[in-house]
Amino acid sequence: MNVDVEQALGGWLTPEQYGAAVAPEDEVLALAGAGSGKSRTLAGRVAYKIANGASPESVVAFTFTEKAGEQIKTRVAQALKVCGVDPLLVGGMYIGTIHAWCRRVLGDMDARYRQFDVLDEMQFLVYLISRYPKLNINPLRDAHPTAKGNRRGYFETLKELSRAWHMMNDELLDPAQIAAEDPALGEALERLRDQMEQDNFIDFSLMQRLVVEALEAQEPGAVQALALLRHVLVDEYQDVNVVQERLIGLMHQNSETLFVVGDDDQAIYGWRGADVTNILEFNRRYPTAAVHKLLTNFRSTSAIVEAAGDFAAQELGPSRLPKQLHAAANHDPREFAVLNFPVRAVEAEFVAERIDELLGTAYEESDGTVRGLTPADFAILMRSTGQPESDGTKRHTAYIQALDARNIPYDLNAGGQLFDRAQPAAVRSAFELLRDAMPDRTQVEDLFHSQLKKAFPQADLSRVIRVFADWGRRIHAPIAPGLPRQRLFPQQLLHDLLEALDVANSGFDDGVMADLGTFSRILQDIETVYLSIDGKPRFGELLNFLQNVAGDGYETDNQMMARPDAVTVSTVHKAKGLEFPVVFVVDVENGRFPGRRRSYDGWIPETLIQQAIDNGSYQTGPHDQARLFYTAITRAERFLYVTGSALLPGGKRLTKTSPYAVRLNHPEIRRDLLDPAAPPRVVPPVEAQRRRGDESVLPTTYSQIHTFMRCPHAYKLSVVNGFSPPIPELFGFGRAVHAAVGKLHQAYKDKAPTSDEARAIAENMFHLKHVAPSSDPVDRPGAYERAKQKSSDIVSDYVDKYGTDFELKRQVELPFEIPVEGAVISGAIDLLLSVDDADTIHDAKVIDFKTMAGGPEPTNNPDLNWEDLSLQVQLYGRGAEQVHGMNARTGAVHLLKDGQRVQVPVDADAVDAAVANVEWAVSRITDGDFPQRGSRTKCGDCDFAQICSKKLQPFKTEEEPPDLHLPDGTNGKRFLKVSAFSRTGPNE
Repeated sequence: MNVDVEQALGGWLTPEQYGAAVAPEDEVLALAGAGSGKSRTLAGRVAYKIANGASPESVVAFTFTEKAGEQIKTRVAQALKVCGVDPLLVGGMYIGTIHAWCRRVLGDMDARYRQFDVLDEMQFLVYLISRYPKLNINPLRDAHPTAKGNRRGYFETLKELSRAWHMMNDELLDPAQIAAEDPALGEALERLRDQMEQDNFIDFSLMQRLVVEALEAQEPGAVQALALLRHVLVDEYQDVNVVQERLIGLMHQNSETLFVVGDDDQAIYGWRGADVTNILEFNRRYPTAAVHKLLTNFRSTSAIVEAAGDFAAQELGPSRLPKQLHAAANHDPREFAVLNFPVRAVEAEFVAERIDELLGTAYEESDGTVRGLTPADFAILMRSTGQPESDGTKRHTAYIQALDARNIPYDLNAGGQLFDRAQPAAVRSAFELLRDAMPDRTQVEDLFHSQLKKAFPQADLSRVIRVFADWGRRIHAPIAPGLPRQRLFPQQLLHDLLEALDVANSGFDDGVMADLGTFSRILQDIETVYLSIDGKPRFGELLNFLQNVAGDGYETDNQMMARPDAVTVSTVHKAKGLEFPVVFVVDVENGRFPGRRRSYDGWIPETLIQQAIDNGSYQTGPHDQARLFYTAITRAERFLYVTGSALLPGGKRLTKTSPYAVRLNHPEIRRDLLDPAAPPRVVPPVEAQRRRGDESVLPTTYSQIHTFMRCPHAYKLSVVNGFSPPIPELFGFGRAVHAAVGKLHQAYKDKAPTSDEARAIAENMFHLKHVAPSSDPVDRPGAYERAKQKSSDIVSDYVDKYGTDFELKRQVELPFEIPVEGAVISGAIDLLLSVDDADTIHDAKVIDFKTMAGGPEPTNNPDLNWEDLSLQVQLYGRGAEQVHGMNARTGAVHLLKDGQRVQVPVDADAVDAAVANVEWAVSRITDGDFPQRGSRTKCGDCDFAQICSKKLQPFKTEEEPPDLHLPDGTNGKRFLKVSAFSRTGPNE
């Protein structure tokens, strides 16, 4: 089908968006105001380049979050389709976060990095706790005393060291530079870097730094990563920091175009190193760059848009790029009020009352559909919750108490809130009871009746006692020199406890389950860095983390988890990128919003980051506060309430009205709800409540699809609620073997290695984080040494049996993404390619390496789930053919443990059936269809068996996916449905 690309894209985008998307200049800044469609514009830009001959592999688009990346992938697929281009080509490009791209580059440079665990901010803190003595952190407590000269606290020291580590990498400083001015800090950071390398850990900041250093050094692997690059795109450009800007600049030295999208008015991350001057001075760095302004706001009413624009212009003045947005349209009902109340309780009551009144409001969406507002359409936003009120309560307390009084559900993402809720607080208390010794029966009964039974009405005392008896004995078992350590993991303790509390039959809503899922995620972070929590000291460190850090650092708004149908109570930073029909910006008083100026107070010597400080980074000033307020009020679509109180909780004197509240000005703004001269209050029509679709629940990886195909309820527990599975025996063994195979293909591109060479690489690469090496590996080898030997045997056997693989060109973990209806599924393909001297591809084979054994008849082995194995290979076949243009004529599962390679059907019918299964799964997920599909064998192997009632429940629809095409052992086929249908009931 021939499509006029310009005409088609011009119909899909507005004139403003279209002008930016097709701009011919090499460097383009799309200055995108709030709600102006920046993601759609970026997607249009990508589609335009592809439609005009650019290869998918030439495109790299960076997003600020994983969720934003998934959303933009979907929009790019839509834009490609509009332009008459196969949307599957989205899989050939990179769209995602900067750190994830850097991790991919590091893995392509050296397969060893593929078995490194990536530490996020909270995991990094846990890592510091776990290595505290080894890293010799304690002297820093005296070297960096508090402002009053006192010895710095333990957890405060860890947080400041973490902050210094990230700042060092983000500012591209060397530990030696720091040591020259602060020897204790510089040496500690040097030790930390060496220890992380030894332990196979890496974090976001270090990944970015390593790739920048590799590119600056022109290392071959890094240069090769940019060989096909032609087009660099960056979303949320106002939020990039020094190392990211350096990376973007290095990439653009190798690319033809650079397209950045951002809004300086929403630059709210300067306090952690983002440099707003990157966007403000874009034209200074690129004098010939084009600037396209997106000034039409499709989100908010004209009153909100105009008042917000005037506020930004007057507060920021010449420190912003000039722009004047206008609303695309006005829709009724709508309301905009700026209100000041005498006391917090009255303010909070107004917020809850207005939410109650607006629930069910008839709300017309952009596509013309009308629905009734649900709790998820409301947000209560505040600047900060870091400091308690004068009466000791948290700043959000009054608001959630008012919501509780009206039985309005809420999702608290304001920091410090997880253990304010009954269920996670009770579970933490249960863990705490195991701190010092085995508890006695009276202690367990007291906890059961005072907390556990109240939070978990289905709890069974006798089962709870058994859990305490078992884990008390194991945690406090004597540890003697020379004896092997126990492998105790807190995730299993949580699952055992939740089973005894009968969570499976509790009937808890998604909010409570998400709270418990967050607790599970905390324990997963701890397990990531701890070998085991055996022994009182290690278990005590876990408890200290739960008591002192976890409550402030975790929220139930994990960006890839679903948001429950509940009012969002959040800081403004947490709400960045979101939008709501109704927004309350609360706690707006002088000294609160705006807050007080905060100067730089970090450990990195100020002289080393003077330029960053001069640019406004690592501090909070008036402009930062104004940008934050602008971001807050522009989250609102049609109802916006800005509220504050004269007397704060526990306060003894009245606060002044916020200058921000005074600054807001528009004829529609109501400032006195009782003013008889004011327009009448909005009394909206009522419709049945119906939620908007939630993109966050859609699958993004093959592993998520696999989970749903096996049991939709397991998908809900894992993806929607956020539970993590217990750690299995020899966790990480398969990854270690696979990384060794990848390293072999990196090191031996033209010929097969010898068996000894293969063993040497496998032994050098081998690393398990949750099995301790023996203290005497030669005379008394343990589980670690046996696993290491097995890994060497597997890799050596692979080389001996399949040495011809090395005569082919192998694409090691070639990434792909397949758009399906409403989602984009990602994965990585192992490809073996037959090429001639001109590098022309004549044949392609999809190989999926699994650390499994097939046995005498692998296709009849009940321990192998061929529905899952075949589906994976067939999707990889689609990715190879339509994403990378390589027709996979054969596909196979390579069972590494006994060296068998089983052919899987990858013909057109087989691949089409696989894709149809994925599309069916996405449709069920979109509809919130998560039935339990229990069976005897399947539930017995399930990671979440202890928190599930294991029933066989029907789907909402009678529509079933087509049969999958499976191998039959004779190069033929057999047909079977996915496990959610074929493996159900008591006989399976």
